[in-house]
Amino acid sequence: MPLLFSYVYIIKQVKKLNSIKNSKTEILKELKNKLEEKKVIYQKLTSEDEIIKKAKSKFNLVRSNKIENININSNQIKNLEKLVRKKYDQ
Repeated sequence: MPLLFSYVYIIKQVKKLNSIKNSKTEILKELKNKLEEKKVIYQKLTSEDEIIKKAKSKFNLVRSNKIENININSNQIKNLEKLVRKKYDQ
């Protein structure tokens, strides 16, 4: 008789642990999906096309193939420095 109770108790515990494992597995899947979504967003934001578009719209920068002929307004440099300091000094 005690063996039967032990068996039933063990089976009950195994089912409980399996249930916990399944719920944790689902949580892990959800977190992995969220991470993948964040990676996709990151890749879009750091794509060359996106960076060029933002550089043109926010900073009026123009892409040039001739590196020796780059002209930069000193006010733009100061504005960029302020922006970077503001961003990272928070």
